[in-house]
Amino acid sequence: MADAIKAGGATAKKAAAKVHDVATDPVVQEKARKLAEIGERVYRAANSPEAKKAYRQVTAFLKKSRKK
Repeated sequence: MADAIKAGGATAKKAAAKVHDVATDPVVQEKARKLAEIGERVYRAANSPEAKKAYRQVTAFLKKSRKK
C-alpha cells in the first residue's frame, strides 16, 4: 500500500512539473494571450447593443412564426 502511495506521489510530481514547464513556456503564454484577446472581442461583440437588438428581433420573428 505504501509503495502505491509513493508511486502516486512521484507520478503527481512529474505531472506537476510538466504542467509548470508548459505554463512557463513563452510560446504557450503568447497563444493563451491571443486566445484571451479573441475571447474578449467575441464577448464584447455578443454583448453589444446591436447584437442584443438582433437577438430580440430574431426571437420575435421565431415567436410569430411558431404561432402560425
